[in-house]
Amino acid sequence: MPEKNNRKRYRISLRTILNGRILESDWLRRNRLLIFVVVVMLLVNISIRYKSEKTIRHITALQDSLKELRSESVSVAAELMKMSRPSEVMDRIEKSNLGLEVSKEPPRRLYVDKE
Repeated sequence: MPEKNNRKRYRISLRTILNGRILESDWLRRNRLLIFVVVVMLLVNISIRYKSEKTIRHITALQDSLKELRSESVSVAAELMKMSRPSEVMDRIEKSNLGLEVSKEPPRRLYVDKE
């Protein structure tokens, strides 16, 4: 059992961190692979979070654009409905002086004999 006590207990303090003696410790040498893996995982996590934030900003911009296009579509459809009313069509024909008149007789269906 005295062999276990032969290991020097290394006390970590702010002074050992600042003067660099922490880098000489056995604990750091034994766990360098674990520390490396943790640092790599942190970097991957930061990278993924950055890309997801970028994607969220892009999606938000597209949703705003979609709302604008929808409202424009509704206004264009309403304008088209207004322009296609018979009274509007007649007013536009009169204003353009095409010389067209409204037919006095109702439309008729033409029948063609197939031989």
